[in-house]
Amino acid sequence: MKKDSRILQYIQDYRFNSILVKSFGIILGLLILTYFIIIFAVSHKMDRIIAEEVGNMSTNALAKTRDRIDVVMNEAVQIAGQLSLDEEVYKFLLPDTKELFGRDQVIKVKNKIEMYSGVFDYIDTIYIYSNKSKYIVTNSGGGKISEFDDMTWFDNLIKREYEPNRMISRVKYGTYPYLISYIHPIRLTQMQFLGGIIVNIDTQKLEDLIIANIKASQERLVILDDRDNIIFSSNRNEMGKKIDQIKGYENINYQNEDGYQIIHEGKEDLLVAVDSSKEFKWKYISLTPLSAYAEYHNSIQAFYGKLLIACIILSIIATFIIALYCYTPVKSILDLLKNPDTYGEDYEGGIGLKKDEIHDIAVNIIRNLYSNKQLQQEMKEYTNIINKAQLTALQAQISPHFMYNTLENIRWRSITSSGGENEISQIILNLSEMLRISLETNTQIISIEEEIHNAKLYIEILQLRYEDKIKVEWDVEEEVLKHSIVKVSLQPLIENAVYHGIKPLRRLGIITISIKKEDKYIIIYVKDNGIGMDQEEVNCLNQDMVEKYTLQQEHIGIRNVNQRLKLLMGDEAGISIASSLQEGTIVTVTVPI
Repeated sequence: MKKDSRILQYIQDYRFNSILVKSFGIILGLLILTYFIIIFAVSHKMDRIIAEEVGNMSTNALAKTRDRIDVVMNEAVQIAGQLSLDEEVYKFLLPDTKELFGRDQVIKVKNKIEMYSGVFDYIDTIYIYSNKSKYIVTNSGGGKISEFDDMTWFDNLIKREYEPNRMISRVKYGTYPYLISYIHPIRLTQMQFLGGIIVNIDTQKLEDLIIANIKASQERLVILDDRDNIIFSSNRNEMGKKIDQIKGYENINYQNEDGYQIIHEGKEDLLVAVDSSKEFKWKYISLTPLSAYAEYHNSIQAFYGKLLIACIILSIIATFIIALYCYTPVKSILDLLKNPDTYGEDYEGGIGLKKDEIHDIAVNIIRNLYSNKQLQQEMKEYTNIINKAQLTALQAQISPHFMYNTLENIRWRSITSSGGENEISQIILNLSEMLRISLETNTQIISIEEEIHNAKLYIEILQLRYEDKIKVEWDVEEEVLKHSIVKVSLQPLIENAVYHGIKPLRRLGIITISIKKEDKYIIIYVKDNGIGMDQEEVNCLNQDMVEKYTLQQEHIGIRNVNQRLKLLMGDEAGISIASSLQEGTIVTVTVPI
């Protein structure tokens, strides 16, 4: 309610000058106009677009069916052609009865037939008929034609013996199954008829083969030959008849160009697609009730309903118009942000805008700009002072300058007393070199390769002192050596591992130092097998790593390194600790690349 009252108050204060009122009116008007345009366009074009889309879908589905059936029929033609050229088949067609029906000869011809009928599932049977001997060989054997049961193809072969090869529709045994038979007459000469090869295709298996390409279960598929005979139909009762004998087909225009059409059959509208075979003089016709596409029609309607999303596009245009309308006051604010000094401190005197929300916003922006500018300058000065002081204090904890000169004097006295380099002078040399490195103030960032060298100086001192009690192992990836790290980072961590972890041990202490590149970071692991820490102490240390630096009695080195990493390399840098009592400690250092 409070928010609503504020909006009403704004409208009352600025009335029709309110940007809220103006923007609301423009957007509302454009959206209403957009809705009317879309509704008008969709209502006029929906039915035509859906009819075209459904017609194209039906035509494409029929083309796929046509291609598959053409392939099947071509295979039948090729099978008949190959058998007609076979030597064993020719021997069967030419000789008399006595020569033919040796058992071996029958088996040879039958085997030739089985080579094809056993491979192609849609083939019901293959017949090879010799007109000279009046004998026939099939998949199941051979015998006299007068004793053969399936004769519905015979008249077509004999009465049209000199006509070209052809496809006919028939019923095996006069009852079942329905077959498409490819009849291939064979002649020795133009006038000498030898017989024929009949390849019988089972229409049920053929339909099973092509059913995936039929759009809907209600679709009817019809194939016509060049004499308008129906050689295939989803309705088996129509097979073998002339198309003009079938009621309801008289309105189909299949003689002209291929495509689709809509016809009326009784109370139902049918979508009829017509396509021509590319291999035979056939016409493929599919008939589908438009009701079969109801679901698709509904989905298209839903789709065009969603075209209201087009309002978004028009809303973008509306937004652009609003942006132009509102650009003048916005431009004034942009000028103000770019050149606030133009208005000076006397911003209450007016900034060239009429009294509205933009004017009040501009006045407050100028006021805040001057206030923030002063605060930022003061904060910058304070931050620089604090960082310099803190860094100096931290560095002083590790690198006392006076010790460097003292150690050098002790080393030379040791060399003078012993007459040359010795174990003590080597320790002092390493120690003085470490102090020299820590005292160098020209840079606080060095390469990891240099830092490893410095750490090894310290390790040499430790190993001279503890002899075989400490072992240090290195695992460093070559690619990390040239990356940068804060100076004197490893030595305090190694020292911490020795004095707080390994020194109380009664066994060999092992320190493993691994340095790897992981994504955008260099990760350093300093692991020891020392006495470890309890979880409370670990949690306390990790908490210190994310808070301000404070001087503690223990683990000063870890805190010192962590704080210098954050000051010099950013907040992403830092240290975390994991430890278990009597198992050891792992210190993880994260350095951004």
